[in-house]
Parts: sequence; structure tokens; C-alpha cells
Amino acid sequence: MYASGTESVASAAACQRSSARFAGQRPDVTVDGSAAIERELSEPAAETKMDKAGFDNRGTGNGMLNADHVANRWVVAARHIAMTILGKLPGTRFKSRLFSRLFGISMGKDVGLACRVMLDPFDPSMRSFSDNVIVGYDSKIFVHAFTLNRQRVRPVKIGSNVLIGGFCVIAPGVTIGDGVSIAPGTIVSRSIPAGAIVTGNAMHIRRRPVESE
Repeated sequence: MYASGTESVASAAACQRSSARFAGQRPDVTVDGSAAIERELSEPAAETKMDKAGFDNRGTGNGMLNADHVANRWVVAARHIAMTILGKLPGTRFKSRLFSRLFGISMGKDVGLACRVMLDPFDPSMRSFSDNVIVGYDSKIFVHAFTLNRQRVRPVKIGSNVLIGGFCVIAPGVTIGDGVSIAPGTIVSRSIPAGAIVTGNAMHIRRRPVESE
């Protein structure tokens, strides 16, 4: 299962913050998803929540090793291989139509997926693109996140006239509004309102190991 990738996303996102300046008034706003992620992952176990917007299984034990409880491991693996091979194609309308028809991804008009863009193979139907979108080189869009005690699948929705720079990471459950521009290398851990410009990451060590005497 491709869970190891999203484990790194969740842990990285918990240590990263993205800053955004909004169009129009353009005040400086810091978009920090780390606190929300930490609160969410520290919540006590509850009953499984299933709905059309994905699911949230808690108390699962190791989410990656128990992934076949929520999806067929071999189907996801085969899909991942196919997506990886096709992902090496340059960004063209043909490539976008191919991803839409083969994997059921909702694609608007003029969606460009650059070479090596990685789309999470867990559940392609959980991802949608509106019109006039560019996703830059080697960016990754995840819809699932597994931790040591939790399994989550949440949709990612990308609006119209959106530019996502290269080497970005989009976490599960994120909605990106219309007219958003995201700078290269940004980890997007929470939803972004329309017209925003998102830049920057900063790592923070939140707890240091206790040194033995």
C-alpha cells in the first residue's frame, strides 16, 4: 500500500506552515495546519465514520499494515504502477483525458499534469479538478493518510484557474479555491480560500528527545 508516503506527508505537514496573501486587500496571513493535525490525531478513538466524503477509521492499529481492511491491496498496487508509468508523460490534454477515463478522476477543461505528478492511487474518485489547472513537476496529491492508530480517506477538490507549483504536496481533505496560486515546494495541509497566494514552509522541532544521563 502507498501508505508510507502519506505517513511522511502527515508528519511533515505537522511540522510545516504555509503562508498566504489574499488577492484584493492582500493582508499577510499565515496558514498553519500543524495544530489542527495534531489535535485531530490526538483525539480519542471513536466509532468508524463512513460517508460519501470518505471515511475515518480509528482504533485500527497500524494503519498501513491493516490497509487491506479498507481496500484491496493488490488493486491499489496495480493502479499505482499504471499511474506511475503514465505519470512520466508530459503535461497534455491527452494525458489528462487518459487519467480521467482509466481511473475515474473528475477532470475539467484544460487540466495540465506535468511530468512525474503523483496522484494517490488509493481512491481516484476522491479527487476532482475544475477548469484551467496546472499541477507542476513532481507534485503529489494524496487522499489517504494512515497513522499508527487511524485510517483516513478524504477528497481533494481543486477549483478553476489554479496554479500548483512543482514539488508541492497536497494533503487529504484539502479544498483549493478558484484562482489560487501555490508556490513550488509548498506543503498544503489545509484548505485554501479563493484568490489566495500560498508560499513558504518552515520546519519546527516541537519536542526534543530527553538526553540520558
